[in-house]
Amino acid sequence: MTDARYAQYENLLRLLIMLEGRSDGIGIADIEEVAGIQRRAAERMRDVLLRALPQLEEVREGASKRWRLEAPVLNRSLAPTLEDLAALNRAVAVLEASGDAGTADCLSTLSDRLRAALERRSRARFEIDLEALLEADGVVHRPGPREVLDAEVVGCLREAILGGCWVELDMQTDAGRMSWRNRVGPIAFLLGEGRQYLVGFSDYRQQVQLFRLARLRGARVLSEAYERPEGFDLSRWLARSFGTWRDQPQAVEWRFAAHVAADVRQFRFHPDQRLTDETDGSVTVRFTASGLDEMGWHLFRWGDAVRVVAPDALRERYAEMLAAAEAALDGGQGGGQGKLTGKSRS
Repeated sequence: MTDARYAQYENLLRLLIMLEGRSDGIGIADIEEVAGIQRRAAERMRDVLLRALPQLEEVREGASKRWRLEAPVLNRSLAPTLEDLAALNRAVAVLEASGDAGTADCLSTLSDRLRAALERRSRARFEIDLEALLEADGVVHRPGPREVLDAEVVGCLREAILGGCWVELDMQTDAGRMSWRNRVGPIAFLLGEGRQYLVGFSDYRQQVQLFRLARLRGARVLSEAYERPEGFDLSRWLARSFGTWRDQPQAVEWRFAAHVAADVRQFRFHPDQRLTDETDGSVTVRFTASGLDEMGWHLFRWGDAVRVVAPDALRERYAEMLAAAEAALDGGQGGGQGKLTGKSRS
């Protein structure tokens, strides 16, 4: 935590950095937000900046005022730190592992530019320290399966998202035996562990849905402009599901044993989750979402430390998945009733 004696100096430095980086400058509201103070105190802090930087130019925006710098004053003092470069390289490694090679390449180029801003005598030391920090971080060599995506397709989709254009996608079926063409309005990438998706508006189905990136065999940017459906909120749309599968949301309730309660409190199972501490030390997690199969896959991680309280449909599906797993372990002789498929029934 920052020493209170130096908090004001830190806030002034942050405001100076904002002035360096913003062409439209800063206003009183920005000072209030950065320093966490009320308007009168923000005005006094502005006066301190005006005395220290008489070259600040006042710009009017209607009834409000902003102040900006025409020429930089910090120069080399804004050079990146080791922590800055480590965070950037960590992001590159995570993006590469998730299959988003295009964004990883952009951030890698940005990292190179920031290193070029370093003084030459500092670069060698930074390289050694950075390599050691990343190795200790465990990100660069993180093991685990991931999908291999077509970099050209992902690059085409990124271009369409940034440009606000429709795309034409060549898509392959689950079995890989046939493909079809779909006109899609791309909205965002859904990347992370496991499968990677494009969130897009299907012109054929007239709805927003997910398109699995690994199943795309080609993509072409069209000249027609695309606009999201009016009132569409990506965060709210994604929050309806546990993972990626979408259907009618259901009220979900899981009870975790006391010996894993501390771990459970560190997890964010769903954006709208509610945690309840029970008298016996266990923890109950409640949220509303769809995606029973993906919930089942996650519950496997907790072994016998979790019990499905609701809904009944999830209890039944999870029992099928457990029986199918037992049957697979027994070489198909266990008489399991369900199938361990990658296709959700919810």
